[in-house]
Amino acid sequence: MSKTIVVVSCLAVTAVLIAACVLCQTPVDRSLLTGDPCEPPCWQGLTPGESTLEDVNEFMRTSGFASPLTVHRSALRIAGGERVGLSIWWQSNVWGAGGSNNFDIHGGVLDSITIHPHYDVTLGRLINRYGPPEKYVAFLPIGGPLYYDVTLYYPAHGFTVHLALRYDDPTLRPETGVGSVWYFRAAPLEQFLELRREQGYSSSTPHEALQYMHDWQGYGAIDLD
Repeated sequence: MSKTIVVVSCLAVTAVLIAACVLCQTPVDRSLLTGDPCEPPCWQGLTPGESTLEDVNEFMRTSGFASPLTVHRSALRIAGGERVGLSIWWQSNVWGAGGSNNFDIHGGVLDSITIHPHYDVTLGRLINRYGPPEKYVAFLPIGGPLYYDVTLYYPAHGFTVHLALRYDDPTLRPETGVGSVWYFRAAPLEQFLELRREQGYSSSTPHEALQYMHDWQGYGAIDLD
C-alpha cells in the first residue's frame, strides 16, 4: 500500500472520528416532554416577554444548539409589513434535525420562539404530559402541498404545536408527529389570542379567531366544518 493511500485513509478516519465526537457533544433538546431545564413557555432558559436580545445573543454564542453557519438575521415585520424588530433564524447542530428554528425580538425583548423538535415528539406523548389541547384549528394552505395544517392550542402553558396531516387521511393519532412548537406567553385563551394580535402575528380579533377553532374531540378524523 502506498504512502498516499495510507495518508488519505488516515485523514478519512480522523474526519469521521471528529464528526462523531462533535455529534456526541451536541446537546439534544427534550425540554417539551421533560421540563428540563424549564417548563413552557420557557425554552432552554429563554422566556418570551422576559428574556432580552442580549440573552438570546448569549444563548447563540454559548449553548451549542445552533449551527453557526446557518444563522440568519432579518427584519421582523408585522402583518401589515411594518418593521418592528429582529428575527434570528438558525438550524440545529443535531444531525438530521429538520426545519429552521427562530427567535423573534420586539423592542429588544424576546417575543416568541419557534422550535422544530430534535427528536420524535408524538401527539400521544404530548397529551400524556399536558392533557388535551384547549382548541385546535385545521386548514389547507393556499397553493401549498395537499396536507392539512393543524395547530393545537395550549395557551395556559404558553405554546402551540403544529402538525401536518395528509389530505387523503386527516386523522389525529397518538403516533402523529409534532412538526414544530411555537412558544409565546402563557395566558387564558382569549388573552393569548389578543396578545398574538397586538404583537402582529395575526390580524384577527379573539372573537374572529375563535370562530375557526374546534374543541378537542379525541383522536380520529379532524373537524373541518
